[in-house]
Parts: sequence; C-alpha cells; structure tokens
Amino acid sequence: MPVNLNLLARTRVINDCLCHRREKYWPKEKLAEEIRELTQLPCSTRTVIADIRLMRESSLLEFYAPINYSKSPDGYHYTDPTYSIDKLPLSANDIKSLKLAASTLNQYRNVPLLSELIATIGKVVDVVEKGKIKEGSIFEFIDFERTPLASGMEFMDQLTDAIQYQQCLQLSYQKFGAKPEKFDIHPYLLKEYRNRWYVIAYNEQKKDMRTYGLDRIVSLAATSCDYNKGFAVDRDYLSDCIGINLEDQVVEDVLLKFIPSEGHYLKTQKMHRSQEIVSDDQDGLVIQLRLIVNFELIGIILGYGAKVTVIAPSHLKKQIVKISKKIHNNYPELNKPLISTDES
Repeated sequence: MPVNLNLLARTRVINDCLCHRREKYWPKEKLAEEIRELTQLPCSTRTVIADIRLMRESSLLEFYAPINYSKSPDGYHYTDPTYSIDKLPLSANDIKSLKLAASTLNQYRNVPLLSELIATIGKVVDVVEKGKIKEGSIFEFIDFERTPLASGMEFMDQLTDAIQYQQCLQLSYQKFGAKPEKFDIHPYLLKEYRNRWYVIAYNEQKKDMRTYGLDRIVSLAATSCDYNKGFAVDRDYLSDCIGINLEDQVVEDVLLKFIPSEGHYLKTQKMHRSQEIVSDDQDGLVIQLRLIVNFELIGIILGYGAKVTVIAPSHLKKQIVKISKKIHNNYPELNKPLISTDES
C-alpha cells in the first residue's frame, strides 16, 4: 500500500517543527497551524495526533520516531535531540517516481481534482528536497500522449464527492439526438476510456445499473434519495469487457487469428487481461479471449482489417462479415456491391 502524499507532507512539517530547537515543545494546535500554512492542506488537531501516532508506530512509514508528549509544558518533542526523519529520506527512486507521476498527470491539469493532486505531489517533492528543485525537474522530456480535454469534466469533482461520501444525485442527461431526461442516480465508479469519461451508476427510476458519458450530462444536483450500498462496483466491474459496455453480460470465448507480423504486437501488448495464446507459428498467431462481445471489441477487430480473422464465436464472425460488406458497399464507384444497400 503506497504512502498517502498528504500524510507525507504533514509528517515532514511535524518533523521540521520538532527539530526546531528554538521551541522544544509543540502543542498540537500549533503543529496543525504550521501544517496548514506550509502545505495549504486542511489539518485538524485530531489529524496531528493521528499522524504522530503513525510516525511512532507505522511499519509503512518506518520512521519509528521517538516522539513524546509532555503535559507540562503542553506539547510534543523528540526524546532524542539528534533524531530527524530526514535521516530516513525518500530514496532517489522514490523522488523520481513522484516526479514521473506528476508528469503523467500533467495532461489532466485542467481537471480541478487532478490539478490539486499534481500540486500536492509538487509540494511533497519540494518539502523533501528542501525547496531546491531545479526548474524542469518534472520530466518535461517525456512526451505522453496528449489527451484533449473532453466535455463534461466540470462534473468530475461533484461526482467524485458523491461516490466518496455515498450521496445520490439528480442527473439531467441528454443522449445524442434526444431530449434531456432526469434520473436519480447512485454513482459508484468513474471510468476513462479512449479519452472520454463515464460514470457507472444505479438508476433509481429504471432499477438498473447504467453507464453515463460525462460529455452528455446537462446538469447534476443533490437529491434526497437514500444511497444504495448493496452493489459491489469497483475497478473489476468492467474487467470482463473492453471499454464500458457490458451488453447482456454474457462472457464468451473469442478466438482470433492474426497474420504473423501483427502477432508480434499482440504478444507484447494484450488486447484484454484474459488473452491466452492458442498457437503461434508461420501461419499466424491464434489467441483466445474470455470476455463480453460488445461494440468496443467489434470496433477493435474491424480496426485490424484483413490482418485478423474471427474463428469463434459464429455470431461475432457473422457481425464482422456483415459490417465489412456494408463498408464495401459504401464505395459503389469502385466496387460492385456484394449485397443490397437496403439490407439491414
């Protein structure tokens, strides 16, 4: 389990205070004030007490700090005057990992929630390196895929809070080409797929789980319905499919054959977590996927064009052939139509 970045920032400030020989004893109120001022993070006296306990006892932090509380005068202090957690610093690799995380997230800097996280990482690194960060030390020489800012990101904070604090929302939602509809939803999970964000939620009126694109949300508002805690919706909720559509939720074995040159890529980057190699020879690579056949999977298969052949299931094979024939018929000036253009 990784160390919480806010916790790390707070413990660094507590350490600096307790090492400050000008004042030997530090009341919890004053420690909380210092943390708020130096990190711009919210901090209560209860948080200070919890952090000090972790500094003393946590095997995750591994500080085992010799902190003692004195009733008179009222305050905390190090019983060993030579102790400092700076003697147990983050490793160079730890700092590099934090900077890489900030660089990765930097493409989402226009999203309020994530921009705050980027700033927090920067504060942690700044505290650890004592403000001696060189300009450009965040990895500007790594060029991640640039993600366009999708519509609907302004709802991210509201949805995040609703999920975290288990609150229902009234959703005004407009499908493409339709009028807006209002529903009461119980949001459970935010999912990003191909530069678009979605929220997985229980629809109170339809009594079913639904997926809503943030770019089609018109508005969100608080509502009074009781949050349904009975659904186990987490990151594994969509693990049996590619993308965000669960369709009829029937998991099937899908067999695909790729030409040899394309097979090399599939062996180094799987299409899906369930991918297994059935055969790999001069005729090509055959893989098996165990997942839900949905719109996203069909789109990926079509994207490989003639480099892939669907072996099974038969209904997927028929869908690919049907779509391919319709694509063929889009170019009547170049090809004689294989099927009637009015065929469904």
